[in-house]
Amino acid sequence: MTDISAELAERAARVLPGGATHASRTYSPPLYVSRAQASHKWLVDGRELVDFTMGHGALLLGHAHPAVVEAVCDQAARGTHYGAGHPLEVEWAERICAAVASVDEVRFTASGTEAVMLALRVARAATSRDVVIKLDEHFHGWSDAVSVNIEGGVARPAPGVPSSQVQSTRVIPSGDVEALRAELARGDVAAVIFEGSGAHYGRIPLPDGWATAARQECDRAGALLVIDEVVTGFRVAPGGMQSVLGIRPDLSVFGKIMAGGLPGGAVGGRRQLMELLATTIAHPGTFNANPLTASAGIATLELCADGRPQQVATAFAIQLQAGWEDVLRRRGVEGGVRRLASILHLGLADPQRQAVLATRLREQGVDLLHTSAFCSAVHTQQDLELTVGALDDVLSAVRA
Repeated sequence: MTDISAELAERAARVLPGGATHASRTYSPPLYVSRAQASHKWLVDGRELVDFTMGHGALLLGHAHPAVVEAVCDQAARGTHYGAGHPLEVEWAERICAAVASVDEVRFTASGTEAVMLALRVARAATSRDVVIKLDEHFHGWSDAVSVNIEGGVARPAPGVPSSQVQSTRVIPSGDVEALRAELARGDVAAVIFEGSGAHYGRIPLPDGWATAARQECDRAGALLVIDEVVTGFRVAPGGMQSVLGIRPDLSVFGKIMAGGLPGGAVGGRRQLMELLATTIAHPGTFNANPLTASAGIATLELCADGRPQQVATAFAIQLQAGWEDVLRRRGVEGGVRRLASILHLGLADPQRQAVLATRLREQGVDLLHTSAFCSAVHTQQDLELTVGALDDVLSAVRA
């Protein structure tokens, strides 16, 4: 750790809980970035990293893409917040509706977490029911309604969440159709929410056909199906994970890529449901569809509309997966690489090796989100070779 990093860590410890602003940003040693461009970022000490965190998956086009930078700079000069409607919010919504078949209308929020909260409120209002079903380990932000998981065979709320939350949020094992059917049969379920990718953006995939079965079961029970596309929306395909699964959810939740790397989220769905936000549900939000985020979102969605950036990022991910898998074989290390489009999950069977893997790779110049890689449309062949070589070096050193 450099003197600059140490000084920043000491200052952060005095004013930030745990010295960080996100549960996934508590690095040891501390990590502070001064700038980023395309597929690389530079630390305050000048060290350069190949970046696969990519804004927690928000940057399919890489850091500081020229078109996004131009759009944001132009809009910043025109004003960052009007406190009124503006043309960009209309175009932004039109682009989302055009890309995602199940979306007739859109309501913007300031984050993916807020979008989930709003989608569930719409579902409850539409059905006059209170209960939400979520799948164990599926992540939908930090709000109370989705902060319940199974521990020791029992549904438990996260610390700080009322114990009564387990009455209105029921958790079932991921991929268990029978458990879903049994819960829906009780007749009090407003919505079923799930990550279309499977838990943790594809680290724990859903069984084939589960989403189709869930759609059918919700229809029978009069419950709404809500798909969380915060990570997968506009990344796995222009139409999101739902287009890959071949399903039509009632409501979809978006974030990350749709906002072009700025803070933003959205709920989209059937017109009949979304119009409740005009007639029944009050939904304020100071930064909803603010012009600055809208400008970044429009620029990004325009470039991603034809699917080419997604294809390029996925092609890179396929090469990186093959390279990492080859390293595991050659080194005789038990583990594997799971891929969902342009997202990779690197896992080692040895828990001790897995625990130090991200830190060791960072020392070799490669930054992952935990041990997952969000590949972009701007990662290069040189990035590929460096990243494969980094894993080889790390496994050699850890083995020794």
